[in-house]
Amino acid sequence: MAGGASRFAFKILSSLVAVPVGKAIANASGKAWTTARPDNPPHNPKEVQTNWKDAVIFALITGVGAAVAQLLTTKGADTLWRAMTGKPSPRPKAKSKQDAVVAA
Repeated sequence: MAGGASRFAFKILSSLVAVPVGKAIANASGKAWTTARPDNPPHNPKEVQTNWKDAVIFALITGVGAAVAQLLTTKGADTLWRAMTGKPSPRPKAKSKQDAVVAA
């Protein structure tokens, strides 16, 4: 596969890896919360009964979970791509100079 087609195929592969990884991390985050705190997690920090300590603990647990999920998805998709094609995974499309100026 060349250029855009291989990047598109890699995005599909990454999506297929991300779904089970996301579900596993969500379950692990839920179990980590119930281990740290016995009550329900504060899904909405605007609720009156949510205290700062619970909100910060929940943010830490979900933040670490999101970082681990991103790492597992990226490395897992890259490993599968290398096993399937024998080549390194395609690099993201390079940004144009105009995109770089807008992003800055």
